[in-house]
Amino acid sequence: MARQRGNNWQADVSLEDGTRLRRTFPTEEHALKWEVAARHAIEMGKPLPPVNIHIGGSKTRDLSLLGPCFDFVKRTVWQYQARGGESQIRNGQTAVDYWGRNKPLDEITSADIAEWKVDLADNGLAPSYVNKKIASLSKILKTAHDAGAINKMPSIKWNAAEKTRFRYLDDQEERVLLAYWSANNDPDNYDLTMALIDTGARCFSEMMKASWDDFGPQFSSLTFWKTKTKKPRTVPLTKRVREMLARRQIGEAGRNKGPFTAHNEYAMRSRWETMREVLSFQDVTPHVLRHTCCTRLVLAGVDIKRVMEWMGHSAIVTTMRYMQIKPKGLEDILHVLEGTTPKPKRKREKSPVVASA
Repeated sequence: MARQRGNNWQADVSLEDGTRLRRTFPTEEHALKWEVAARHAIEMGKPLPPVNIHIGGSKTRDLSLLGPCFDFVKRTVWQYQARGGESQIRNGQTAVDYWGRNKPLDEITSADIAEWKVDLADNGLAPSYVNKKIASLSKILKTAHDAGAINKMPSIKWNAAEKTRFRYLDDQEERVLLAYWSANNDPDNYDLTMALIDTGARCFSEMMKASWDDFGPQFSSLTFWKTKTKKPRTVPLTKRVREMLARRQIGEAGRNKGPFTAHNEYAMRSRWETMREVLSFQDVTPHVLRHTCCTRLVLAGVDIKRVMEWMGHSAIVTTMRYMQIKPKGLEDILHVLEGTTPKPKRKREKSPVVASA
């Protein structure tokens, strides 16, 4: 008999081997209908009926199966995400291709997921990319669980985070990239590239959404009000960026809300794809320019807390990952291998004490 559990209703049936099976539903009527159909299926030796979850009144989706649940998450969540939605859809599709659309979600166990992780790794995927595939599957499973289509989530063991080699541009690569935009008469991407390198801003969510009102007097600084960490931050601007912004403001004559707000994201991505093919910069994306800014600050010896503040990292551990590229003071013992005499450390001169009158 169906029983109420919080805001949902639970159906209860016993299988032939004595195992009790429970399913959760949004209404008592739904639970009773499934319970009757399930008992009939057990008596007839047939498969249990699917758990149909009503959505929007008239439509029905069987969220107990991998394919339909993936379609539901794709339609209601991922396709509306400005950032990351497309990659999550691809990752979710990988799970569907692996198990098949008709795979019951309550049959996907922790051991099944562990085996899938091994298969993904065997296909050459790095641990971080395997985690992204697993994260999309986890979202599908959680959606089914929240809707009552499965009783519990399988336990998922994530791959340990690895130290990643951050891709960044050196000075020569920056000149090559800027020369490419210039040669292809693309001043927008030329200016955007310069701004991203010198500010470390996130391209789509920060720099391209910045309005003229977000800049300080004479373009001395730029404040990002809406950030990934939900905390505004302000960074000073280099001379070349100030000159570029002044030029763009005069040229646009007030037609646009900000220097890059008129940029079309899809057209921009297409131009970057062409650039990667021409220059063989296959791993260079707009986000690499953010890595470039942070890397240059670290290599220059800037205090790690100030780098953290500049980049807008929510935790210092994020900034510390960039420290792997710095020799960490090992230059002081390099003379041992070179067989040379170590250079004496330069003493700091004390400031003269001025006697008060």
